[in-house]
Amino acid sequence: MAHFRRTKAECQSLGDGLMDDRYRKNRNQNTPLIVLLILTLAVIVGGVSIGRKVTGRISNLTTARQQETEAETDNGEAVTDGESAAQETEDGAAVSTAAESKTDVVAVVKKAMPTVVAITNKSIQEVTYMFHGTVEMESESTGSGIIIGQNDTELLIATNYHVIEGAETLTVCFSAEMENEDDTIAEAMEKGRDEEYDLAVIAVRLEDLSDELMEQIDSAVLGSSEELVIGETAIAIGNALGYGQSVTLGIVSALNRSVEIDGVTREYIQTDAAINAGNSGGALLNADGEVIGINSAKVSASGVEGMGYAIPIDEAKPVLYTLMERETREKPDEDERGYLGVYTQDISTEARTLYDIPNGVYVTYVADGSPAADAGIQSGDIISSFDEVTVTSASGFEDLLEYYSAGETVTVEILRAEKSTYESKTLSVTFAQQPEEDYGGASGNRSPFGDMKPFR
Repeated sequence: MAHFRRTKAECQSLGDGLMDDRYRKNRNQNTPLIVLLILTLAVIVGGVSIGRKVTGRISNLTTARQQETEAETDNGEAVTDGESAAQETEDGAAVSTAAESKTDVVAVVKKAMPTVVAITNKSIQEVTYMFHGTVEMESESTGSGIIIGQNDTELLIATNYHVIEGAETLTVCFSAEMENEDDTIAEAMEKGRDEEYDLAVIAVRLEDLSDELMEQIDSAVLGSSEELVIGETAIAIGNALGYGQSVTLGIVSALNRSVEIDGVTREYIQTDAAINAGNSGGALLNADGEVIGINSAKVSASGVEGMGYAIPIDEAKPVLYTLMERETREKPDEDERGYLGVYTQDISTEARTLYDIPNGVYVTYVADGSPAADAGIQSGDIISSFDEVTVTSASGFEDLLEYYSAGETVTVEILRAEKSTYESKTLSVTFAQQPEEDYGGASGNRSPFGDMKPFR
């Protein structure tokens, strides 16, 4: 709002300048009445003139204020603050920008919260001690997921692969108000994974969910990340730090931000909405409550503030739709688990760059007479895909094999070095029963060849 002041001339005495030096020099003491009449007339004329000036300035001030108010008005609704706002909005027509923003966020959260779940992953981790060797210990981690649909028997939930990696058991907690909190929790199974994109789909049996719970949850609306612009609203919902669902608000800070994770570079949405451990797999929403990205706390660096990342939903959609069509698998018992007969090892980022090695896991050894050997897999091959699932790490590959039973036949995509290039081959392999001695496959001992995964 502009501030108006009178000029110096306006603040001077009304009598200044009414008589010039000519009148002062020719004053005649014998004509006081004439002088008095002249003075009176001058005062009257001057007063009228000044009054007109003041009135004109007051009118100008009023007009300027009206113009300023109209300039601050959007679609006829004045944006004001303090007591003046209360006076100018007695009919309740005007709503402040802050109030509108708050209302919008509340509406988005209310709509989206029933679509976001908390995920708990219980796994077995191998911990190596100096004097006690390798010990298996139970580990628990948390993450988030987004309900994206259902089929005849299952509710389907999208999340990050690293949220479910290595899970012995997966449990899902839904955002619902139930008399018994245990009724909001259900066991989930892996349906599909894509380690390269860090995406996965898990499934919960519909028969494990009550009608009351089903009435309170919903499937998310998937929007478009292609239409995003920098600066628009971004709302993140997820199981931050494992405390339960929470909401953070920010903007889209950058688009197509290249970030490298585990040797793979992909493009992400950058946002200043806080994304912490436990937010992984949760939803990044626009102002309409549509999912524009899948949050990934794995990308966030420690000690960095205001830089969270999400997988663009347009990039995630085709991967998720493919995973939704896969067969839901449960891990068979140890004595029924299939045997492949290979040792594998990760390929470092430096080796990939230096020798131009493609993504996958490096086969360091193949047991004689094993299913892998019979299928044609050789030492030095790179396994890039197994049963149409992309493979990028040795730990992920070993975890994947634990879902297959003896007797199952699957396809394996390998890359074999041929002179100066790699040739792609598709092989078929049938799992066998675990042998009694396989250099550590069934017993869990480490490989005799160094830092490699055991026979599977």
